[in-house]
Amino acid sequence: MSDAPLVKPDDEPLVRWIAMLLVEGLTESEIRRRLTENRLVDSAMPPDAWSALLSASITEAEGMRSMVMSRAELGSQDWLRLDSYTRRKRNLDRLESLVTRAEAEADSINKMNTVAFMVNGLVKAQESMDKFTGAQEAPPAVQVNISYDPIDQFRGVIQSEVEQAKVIDISPTESDEEE
Repeated sequence: MSDAPLVKPDDEPLVRWIAMLLVEGLTESEIRRRLTENRLVDSAMPPDAWSALLSASITEAEGMRSMVMSRAELGSQDWLRLDSYTRRKRNLDRLESLVTRAEAEADSINKMNTVAFMVNGLVKAQESMDKFTGAQEAPPAVQVNISYDPIDQFRGVIQSEVEQAKVIDISPTESDEEE
């Protein structure tokens, strides 16, 4: 009989240590080998006890990863901006749907005034969102010319090429005729 203690899945320090090994990327067999080398578990540990211990460790490892991600997210200004943008966008969508429903149900002048106030709030929220994202200061990426006619442009290009065409004389010269 081995002198290694029989562990239980509620052995918190062992579960945390295995979880850290999982986070480091070790496989189940490597972890089990380390446990037996350090005499923390018996090499003849029953499979159901090992499964329970591993399951508890996997749950703990997921919690550790989640905590690490949360700390990284809170430390990242870009992530905070993206998170803020997502929340603002979601609230803007909610406000817009609320205004749409209120406008459909407004049946008196007083209710229409309330809807007009809500629309004004929505416009201010959109301006705030544009200011937050930098869209307010950004130049437009595409300028649309309403009077643009692609066929007219095509004709113009062809006409300019015809006018600029050089006529090359390919008639035989005297030196060509003598040969």
